[in-house]
Formats: sequence, C-alpha cells, structure tokens
Amino acid sequence: MDGLGGRTIVAVAGLSCGAALAQDTGLSVSVGARAWYTQWTTFSYLTDENDNNIALTQVSADEKFVLVPLLSVRYGNFVGAMSLVPSTRFHFLDGGSGTRREFDLNLGYSVLPGLNVTLGYKKVSQRDGDVRYEPSGPVLGVYGSAPLASGFSLYGSLGLGRLKTPQSGGDDVVKFKADYRLTEVGLAYALAGEQMWPRWTFTAGYRFQVMSSKAAFGSQDGRDTTQGVAVGAVATF
Repeated sequence: MDGLGGRTIVAVAGLSCGAALAQDTGLSVSVGARAWYTQWTTFSYLTDENDNNIALTQVSADEKFVLVPLLSVRYGNFVGAMSLVPSTRFHFLDGGSGTRREFDLNLGYSVLPGLNVTLGYKKVSQRDGDVRYEPSGPVLGVYGSAPLASGFSLYGSLGLGRLKTPQSGGDDVVKFKADYRLTEVGLAYALAGEQMWPRWTFTAGYRFQVMSSKAAFGSQDGRDTTQGVAVGAVATF
C-alpha cells in the first residue's frame, strides 16, 4: 500500500461518505467535501381528465452541482463517517420543481488492507409543496482501493439497502418501500510526504444511485436515479 505516497489511503465510501483510512493504528479525523454534478430522474404519473393516475412516467430535473460536506473518524480498523447533501431545489423539465436532501451515517471495519465493510443508515427527503417522500433505512456496503503508482489509487464501492417511508402523517406523505443501490468507481491521488500535515487526498469518480419504490402503480416499481461525476478533497489530521 506504499504506492499511495505516505500511509494514507482514501476509500471514498460509495455510501456517500469520504473516509480517509490510515494504515497506522492511531486516531485520525478526516474533513472534506465533494462536488457532485447530479443528474436526477424520478417517476411521476400520467393522469386522465378526472385527475386519476393512468400510467407511470419518468421526469428529469435540470443538472446541478451540489457540494457535499464529509466527516470521518478512524481508530485502528474501525471508521465512522457521515455526509450530507444539503437541501437543494431542482427544476424539472416538465415545469415542476422540488427539493431534495440526503443524509448518510456509516460504521465500517477494515477486514483486509484496502477492503472495508460498512453498515449504515440513509435518509432521503424529497418535497414538492406539501407532498413529501422520505425513505430511510439500513444500508450494507463494501468498498476497496488498489494502489497504482506515484500516489494514485483506484477505488470502488457498492451499497445495498431497503428503505421505508413513514407510514403516517396524512395524505401528503408518499408511502412506499424502496430498494436502494449505490455504486461508485474512481481514482484517488494522495499528496506525497510523510511529514505533511494535514494529509491531503483528492478524488474523482462517477457515482450512481437508484431507489426502486415498490408497487408505485399497480405492479410497476417507480425508479428514481441520481448520477454524475463527483470530485472531492479530504484533509486527514
């Protein structure tokens, strides 16, 4: 693992967390941010003249950069990490609009050098006026990194979860269970120098997440995807 320049490896946990994983056994804290160029497509309904739903349809929002703050704490083989996609308003191509917010909290363990497993919690909040869609639940993940040369490494991650919306709160609460999947692959670069403090790592990758809301219309699932290039910087203290 020395090929990364120094002893710091950044495993950008595809569970929305950037976790800087050091090879030593001491305590380290990592703070950073990523800029995610989001392309959001979600499901909606076609209606008849009586405003009854007759079919599912997909609608796309305008593409937008969102800045995602990251925080992680590592001790030995254990790491805790959290990230937040702040509330952001999107405008859909059909003329509608809505806000979206995401929160991720994860605990991880390094089972092998460069290979980590995590168990986390994810919540997505989407609002369109008084209508709200707020799935949340556990996510199981795995991510790893492989050193290249001159401070570069490859990283990849996978997260799978089962999310559930609140089952109370009135007619304005959209009630679904949703399967969740997230994948991310990319390249990381760690600045060389054992004496550098803080230690900086930069990442660039592609992030793709999907929520499939069960039986959104009859037996059809509603598909919600958010994807795009993500670049980040993490400082480890």
